Amino acid sequence: MTPEIAIFLVAGLVGGVVNAAAGGAKLFVFPILLATGLPPIAANVTQGVALWPAQLPAVWVYRRTLLAEARTLACQMVPALVGALAGSITMLNAGDEAFVRVIPLLLVVAVVAIVLGPRTTELMRRAFPGDRLRTATGVLLAAIGFYGGFFGAGMGFMLLAVLSASTGHGIGQVNGAKNLFATAIQSVAVVPMILSGLTDWAAALCVLGGGLVGGYLGAQLTHRLPDRPVRIGVAILGVVLTLSFLIS
Repeated sequence: MTPEIAIFLVAGLVGGVVNAAAGGAKLFVFPILLATGLPPIAANVTQGVALWPAQLPAVWVYRRTLLAEARTLACQMVPALVGALAGSITMLNAGDEAFVRVIPLLLVVAVVAIVLGPRTTELMRRAFPGDRLRTATGVLLAAIGFYGGFFGAGMGFMLLAVLSASTGHGIGQVNGAKNLFATAIQSVAVVPMILSGLTDWAAALCVLGGGLVGGYLGAQLTHRLPDRPVRIGVAILGVVLTLSFLIS
């Protein structure tokens, strides 16, 4: 095993754990792929292809809860999927130069989403009282879908906030739905990515292998660890990686 392959496997493993337990795997995988010499959009496409099934084990863990709410979740998912396709196509046509310009902003958005965590749910409920919350939920899910197709780091935290606010359930109760939405968004977004021909398949397959194992471990961890320590740990690492990317 070459050092590069080992790095890709570890990146996928850590990314899978983080995605299933909280969200934000791309904060870790994207800088690693860039460091290996991949152009920005190719690195983003490669990580998108590699990480899209990483949350499938987590969806399996929550399958009974998800089946009980299948009809509601299916209706909510439509705007997110439309947004995901639009975001992916926009990213592929942006060009490396334009994409590099918005990366710092996207990384900052991701870290802010992670740091705020459950507070975002409270802000949503205050901003959209009563029936306004239903309309706002559809708009926000479409926006999150677009972001997920375009870049997606920290998307899991955004989904947790919106789904928790819309259902009135706690963060832990909507974690299964978060993993389902994230998987569905990435499944739609990954189609244009694969067709683009920009995927580095050696890197993608290594990250994918590590990500599947990490996704299962992350889902198990959510049943054993409180949300706060996990979120703080991901936030700290995300801030460090973001600052290192901005400074470099």
